[in-house]
Amino acid sequence: MKTYRVKAVRETEENLVLDILQNLQRKGTIVFEEEHPDGKSYRSKEATPATEEQVQEIIDEAELGPYYSEQEAKNILHL
Repeated sequence: MKTYRVKAVRETEENLVLDILQNLQRKGTIVFEEEHPDGKSYRSKEATPATEEQVQEIIDEAELGPYYSEQEAKNILHL
């Protein structure tokens, strides 16, 4: 496993970079830790995978069911 340091080039893009990293962590692709000036790293809370029932509820709430297949809806919602 490798460790990388990621810096957003512009402050305006920090939220975008954070969203991307958190999305990858939710998918189980990476482990995301934020470094603080005191030198300590803090791991964000580990995501718990949604149950199939929760996934269906999210798809229903997003009202994607009539327009997309279940797999397409999961991809759109990053589930």
